Amino acid sequence: EDYQKIHQNVKFDVNKSLGWDDYWKKAPVAAANGTGPDIMHFHLGYTSQFIPSLAEPYPEDMYEALGSDFGNLEPYKFEGKLYTLPAGNSTGVMFYNKKMWADAGLTDADIPKTWDELRTVAKKLTKSENGKITVNGMDLASGWMLVGLNYQKGNFWFKDDGLTTQLNNPGMVEAASLLQDMIKTDQVFNPGSGSAQERFGNQQSAMVYEWTWLGGWLEGNVEDFEWGVFPTPAFEGAKVIDRNNPEVTAIVNSKSSDEVKAVAMDFIKFYLASDEYLAELANKVYLAPTKKTLADDPMIESNEVVKSISSYIDKTVWVGTISSDLDAAVSSILADKLLMQLKDPAQVLQEYDDLSARLAPDTTIKTKEREATLAGDLK
Repeated sequence: EDYQKIHQNVKFDVNKSLGWDDYWKKAPVAAANGTGPDIMHFHLGYTSQFIPSLAEPYPEDMYEALGSDFGNLEPYKFEGKLYTLPAGNSTGVMFYNKKMWADAGLTDADIPKTWDELRTVAKKLTKSENGKITVNGMDLASGWMLVGLNYQKGNFWFKDDGLTTQLNNPGMVEAASLLQDMIKTDQVFNPGSGSAQERFGNQQSAMVYEWTWLGGWLEGNVEDFEWGVFPTPAFEGAKVIDRNNPEVTAIVNSKSSDEVKAVAMDFIKFYLASDEYLAELANKVYLAPTKKTLADDPMIESNEVVKSISSYIDKTVWVGTISSDLDAAVSSILADKLLMQLKDPAQVLQEYDDLSARLAPDTTIKTKEREATLAGDLK
């Protein structure tokens, strides 16, 4: 609406009819057939379906103008061209049930900064009846949390070929063993039914590691439940806390007319020039802003989730795009076999690495880990 006030000859027809799954199935087909929208919502997980064949690269002068505001955009280029850029960053964070926290006699002073401190807190939050856990002190069924711990141990997820993984390393085995000890020895977790988010929302778990999207899910699906967040704990000496993933700007359909593409690029530039729009986005979907001028924005300071992740987002690494099979295996192999079935860490981690080796010949996009600012702190 604000853009149309300035450019009254421009009209927007916004299609809200497709759900998430349908959109990613139909949008690339429509774009390839020349019937797709001029501006398309985009997620980096679908890079190979859209870039470079269906997306128009940003003009060089637009890239140069944005670079000073959004920092290092080089890792987001594909074959030397920029098609989208990060509007905000997300990462993992610890969610906790504030009532359970208080009932256990815990205060803000007990917020754990290390994994040893987290173990202590988790035991205090666990509730049992007749030898069975009724409330998990910490929900541990997260393969993505394990990936984060690999970084804390100072290791890259992928080898320098950007295709095959190296999770079967001593630090990762130690991290996986720690989480298994919390389950077997501390007895702070028994999965039961449902997903981790549902267990937390149903107050069957007092704490859970999840990415910031969970805040929106809780607000939309759970009533009468006060929750809070705190930064993911770290091992002593850790220089990298976790990975991150940006929410990126829309892409412009390369098959639209030159006139329409010019207007679409101007609209994206208009959006990115506004601190107000980007602050609203960060506040609504819980993102750490990537635009430098938003660092001290009052709206950001007032949002507990955004403020928390913003305190350590500079200690996270963007991996880039990974194959959908490897993405799914974080749950099917790492979470299920390591944290649900409690199988031998070295064997399970090697199984994951072996899968990446089998997938590598058919993988076209390499990861971006080694281009990260913190690459020098990993091996």
